[in-house]
Amino acid sequence: MSDIDWSDLAEKAVSQTDLEFKNQLAGLTSLKTSDIDTFITESNISNTNALAVLKEINNASLSNNDKASAISNIQNGVGFLVKLVSKVV
Repeated sequence: MSDIDWSDLAEKAVSQTDLEFKNQLAGLTSLKTSDIDTFITESNISNTNALAVLKEINNASLSNNDKASAISNIQNGVGFLVKLVSKVV
């Protein structure tokens, strides 16, 4: 995920329909569109904030504590992250 232009994705997320956004996010990850739909719905997060969480996770310059702090400041970011991690664990 390191070659992703997060700023461009965030700009596009504002104008995309939910389905377009979920399809694009699925194309960037190994997740299914239905999984992404579940994560977003259950965590009640906006498309823009979901991308902000993923951007923080991908930020190699931040420590894990810094990432956790940044994600906690994103509205519904922690809930989204917990749902995302639950798919892995």
